[in-house]
Amino acid sequence: MDAYAISGALARMSLFAGVDGDSLYLISRRARELSVLRNEQIFAKGERVLGFYFLLEGKVKLAFLSSRGNEKIVEIISPGQSFGESMVLAGHPWPFYAQAIRDSKLLFIERDVFLELLQRDDGLKQHLLDGMSRRICDLFSQMEALCLQTSRERVVGYLLREIEQSRARGNDSHLVELPDTKANTASLLNLTPETFSRIIHTLERENVIEVSCRSVRILDLPRLQQGCGC
Repeated sequence: MDAYAISGALARMSLFAGVDGDSLYLISRRARELSVLRNEQIFAKGERVLGFYFLLEGKVKLAFLSSRGNEKIVEIISPGQSFGESMVLAGHPWPFYAQAIRDSKLLFIERDVFLELLQRDDGLKQHLLDGMSRRICDLFSQMEALCLQTSRERVVGYLLREIEQSRARGNDSHLVELPDTKANTASLLNLTPETFSRIIHTLERENVIEVSCRSVRILDLPRLQQGCGC
């Protein structure tokens, strides 16, 4: 991608909404495009934070490993989303690792470039604060789901959130694309793969959803919402 194409990609990113074209072009000239293969690690837990990332294509998971080697996924990043911008400000090492779960393309924006723009653009500061606030709210919602919701409620809630995100991107609002393996989605919801598969099959038998490979089509949205207490 040339600088103008990168600038256009950044302009579609909520973090940079309202940032003037000249500033975006300057960032784009110093942004790096990265291509990573499926299962390739982007950074490791404990590494120094050198910048943050914007996903153009593919899927990326942010995760921890327990002392027993069990993986817990905290977030699955989809195209159009960024990750790591709050860590740029914190100045701490990465508290999790990032790994591609599909062949992926990303933009990497260096810490110094981002901090330089933050100092001169109040609008960007506000967008950053808004984004961090949303992430905090999402984390609290995730904690509530893990602590208080049943396994079925977690799966239904996940499908409903994916529908909302699909609608926001202008895609089919009744179609959910799962990551490359059900195990990744199960880890995100703190479920075993077997439990996740059983709930998906139950919803399919009830004619609430239809499953084809990694695609889940919502057949009866009102009944799905009832399953989450919505």
